[in-house]
Amino acid sequence: MKSDSLSGLQNYKVLDTDKEWILYHNCFSLCSRKVRVCLKELDITADLKHIEIIETKDCENLEKKFLKINPQATVPVLLNHGKPIYESHEQIAFLEKYNPTLTKSEIIDYWVKRGSLVGEPNENQDQFAGNCVSIFTVPLFVSMLKKISIFKFIKYFIKHPVRFRAFNFLMFKVISYGVFKKGTPLSQITKSAVKNLNIHFDNLNDHLNEKTWIDGDKFSLADITWMVLFHRLEESQFINHFLNERANLISYFNRLKTRESYKSELLDYEEKSIKLGKDELIIAIESNQTLNKYYNFIKLL
Repeated sequence: MKSDSLSGLQNYKVLDTDKEWILYHNCFSLCSRKVRVCLKELDITADLKHIEIIETKDCENLEKKFLKINPQATVPVLLNHGKPIYESHEQIAFLEKYNPTLTKSEIIDYWVKRGSLVGEPNENQDQFAGNCVSIFTVPLFVSMLKKISIFKFIKYFIKHPVRFRAFNFLMFKVISYGVFKKGTPLSQITKSAVKNLNIHFDNLNDHLNEKTWIDGDKFSLADITWMVLFHRLEESQFINHFLNERANLISYFNRLKTRESYKSELLDYEEKSIKLGKDELIIAIESNQTLNKYYNFIKLL
């Protein structure tokens, strides 16, 4: 019997397989990145199945085959002997228990939770830094979606099980950078995201004083969680703004970038759709008046 919550390990199989680990993921998905990095750091081999989402090219997550894996149509989904584990923070915790080579503590649990993306990005930003960072992904979303055919959005809008998300992405495609105009709902949500992410980063900056990693000298799940957030802000051209005058965070991010997992699971997964979107965004920040004002608006908050 399937659980309504779709969080954590489920007690049913969604796939008959003899493989211990299967990860359904996407190259651009923030949460997919977190699980890939975790697999690498724990030296766990999984069968990786890439699922295209609308930002990267197509809507494979809306096909019947994948909806049997996850009826909520989101990635990543981790399978253990065919049984699904939902939500990336639950997935990395399950992996760590299975192969406990990373350090564990209450401090780690706290910072994993605080760096997670839980529910919709416009909610609970004071609790989850991942929700805040998702808001700052929108300019990159819009830039990537410019390359996607409008006809694919019709399928996306009709078939996506979460109507709020489907409507938002359709607006990103149709209105493009117009969604960043002053007074729009996004500009109001952005104010909250800036305020809360600054608090998260101030607290993390203070916590990291004289520490190499979040729990001291040993790398942990907490560092994996924050690694992907920093990387996403760098992709979206916000990293300098949020790390400015936070010396501990600057040093911390530089250390994160030296990890082999950062290169192999983040940089090496930068497929064409991501590169094109990043190039488009950099040009648009300078050439599009509305987007330029949005970035300057954030700098003033």
